[in-house]
Amino acid sequence: MSTATPSAPVVVEARGIRKSFGDVEVLKGIDLTVRRGEAVLVLGPSGGGKSTFLRTLNHLERPDAGTVSICGEPLGHLERAGRTTALRERRIAVQRRRTGMVFQQFNLFPNMTAADNVAAGPVHVNGVPRAKARADARELLAMVGLADKAGSYPSELSGGQQQRVAIARALAMSPDLLLFDEPTSALDPEMVREVLDVMLRLREEGMTMIVVSHEMGFARAAADRVVLISDGVVVEDQPPESFFSAPQHERTRQFLGRIL
Repeated sequence: MSTATPSAPVVVEARGIRKSFGDVEVLKGIDLTVRRGEAVLVLGPSGGGKSTFLRTLNHLERPDAGTVSICGEPLGHLERAGRTTALRERRIAVQRRRTGMVFQQFNLFPNMTAADNVAAGPVHVNGVPRAKARADARELLAMVGLADKAGSYPSELSGGQQQRVAIARALAMSPDLLLFDEPTSALDPEMVREVLDVMLRLREEGMTMIVVSHEMGFARAAADRVVLISDGVVVEDQPPESFFSAPQHERTRQFLGRIL
C-alpha cells in the first residue's frame, strides 16, 4: 500500500537532464518528480537511458545539462545570487549520502563478513563507533532475513543473499532515497523472490524508491507509478493500472507487447 500523499515533501526533482557519451546523446531532457514515500518503477528498452538516468540522481554520472535536487538541495552545484557553481567531488560525496544505491552486481567486499560489509559505510564515512555500527548491521541483516549470516563471507552466500546484504548496506547510511538498478537481473529465478520480498517490505515501511527493473510483480504490487524511458526521454508516467491497461502512447503499447 502506498505511503505517499500528493502533499508529501518532494525527495527527487530532476529537470531537463541531458547526458551524452561522445557523439551519442543518451538522455535528451528528462523530467521526474518523486515525493516522499513513493515507489517509482522505471521500465525501458536496453540502451534507452534508464540506468544512466538513475546514476545521474546521485551524480555517479554528471549530467551535461539540467538539474537534480534531493530533498530540496541542488545536487552537484551551488546556486547563489543567480549564479551556478559546480561543487567539488568531496562535497558531492557528502550529498550522495542522502541516497542509497543497490546495483545489479552486488559489489560486496569479498574479504569482509556480511556484518562488516554493512557496517563499513557508517564506520568509515560517518565515523560511527565500530561496535555500534556492527550492532546496527546485525539488526539490518535480521530485517532482510539474514540474522544467521552476519559472520559469513560473500563467497559463502547465494546471489540472493548477497543482494540482500547489499540492500542492508545501503540502508545502513539512513538514506532519504533508495535507487535500485536492475537488482534482480543477475539472480537465478528462485532467488528473485527473496530480494523482491525485502523490497516490498521496504515499500510498506515508507521508503522512497526508484527501481529500474522489468519485474512486473513489483510493478503491480508495490509501484505508485510506472515510468517508461525510451530513446532518452520519458514516454509514459502513469499509475500501474493505467500504464498496463490503458497506456497513452503507441511507444508504450509496443514495449508492453514485447515484454508481456
